[in-house]
Amino acid sequence: MVPPDYSQRTTKAMTETPHVTTETPPASTDLLSDLLGSMRLSGMVMFRADFREPWAVITPDSTQLARVLPFRTEHIIPFHVIAAGGCWLEMPGGEPVWLREGDAVLLPYGDGHRLGGRQTATAVHVGQLLPRLVASELQVVRHGGEGDAASIICGFLQCDELLFRPFLRHLPALLHVSPGDNPDDNWLAGTIRHTAREASAPMAGSRSMLPRLTELMFVEILRKHIQQLSADEVGWFAAFNDPVVGAALKFLHGAPLHDWSVAELARRVGASRTVLAERFKYFLDQPPMHYLAGWRLRLAAQELKTTDLPLKTIAEHSGYESEAAFGRAFKRQFGAAPGDWRRQAAPSSMPRR
Repeated sequence: MVPPDYSQRTTKAMTETPHVTTETPPASTDLLSDLLGSMRLSGMVMFRADFREPWAVITPDSTQLARVLPFRTEHIIPFHVIAAGGCWLEMPGGEPVWLREGDAVLLPYGDGHRLGGRQTATAVHVGQLLPRLVASELQVVRHGGEGDAASIICGFLQCDELLFRPFLRHLPALLHVSPGDNPDDNWLAGTIRHTAREASAPMAGSRSMLPRLTELMFVEILRKHIQQLSADEVGWFAAFNDPVVGAALKFLHGAPLHDWSVAELARRVGASRTVLAERFKYFLDQPPMHYLAGWRLRLAAQELKTTDLPLKTIAEHSGYESEAAFGRAFKRQFGAAPGDWRRQAAPSSMPRR
């Protein structure tokens, strides 16, 4: 919960500095795009499941799935789109959720879950139903009896675990949208319907279109989540909504190598240093300069993984005057020296520039 005197302290601090004019963050700074771009997000529709009552399947967590699916990145986010019919989704420790035609669900942390129809059935492990999956081919899985049908589009979004953890850790375990309930969600509803059609009746270009549709769907669902956050939420997305911390994040992301100080950042966002520090601590559990240092190191880790630039160059890109200082900071953050981390993290066919 927000501390009882939080609003009063903030109001007082703001009124104590009436001469400060809030500067406008760089117009080109788009925090959500920065985040998603740094995660190297990519979508993939793996199969369409046609189930008939009675039926039930168990899907293991993403760590187990990654061992049998053709993925190269470190984190996968399962999603389901209900193309026809409906089903129950159950997660350990949670209440069952009914999914109907037109709904979409994402599981940001890749938790194991159970899908099933209305009738009682013994759950089958999804691995027993899947053919040998190939990333470039859309498979069809059929299971169940001869009763009512449900058609479910199943796929995954891939992203880098390294950048996923610090930002998305405050998302709920399940993101469920029913865009048909709200006229304002027509665009999302249309995207879900289009995804279902492309997967149910593939046409020329479907293999290229489906990944893009799933990525767009994910971004729109995140937008919807941000808009619906309550005032007492914490985490990166709640900070995004805060007028002080959100503006500060735009400045930091817009110029990560600028020689920032708390005083300058506070002046730019039109708040006192005390208010800025308090809000950062409340939403992100760290001071502004610690956040900046961590973001610089994560950008450095991305360069280490995706380029063959010399360590000295990457250290300079991260704002460090020496390779040794960069190495010490990097090891504190990630538990390995930059060179060792690069060798461990790089895929066999790492893109170069």
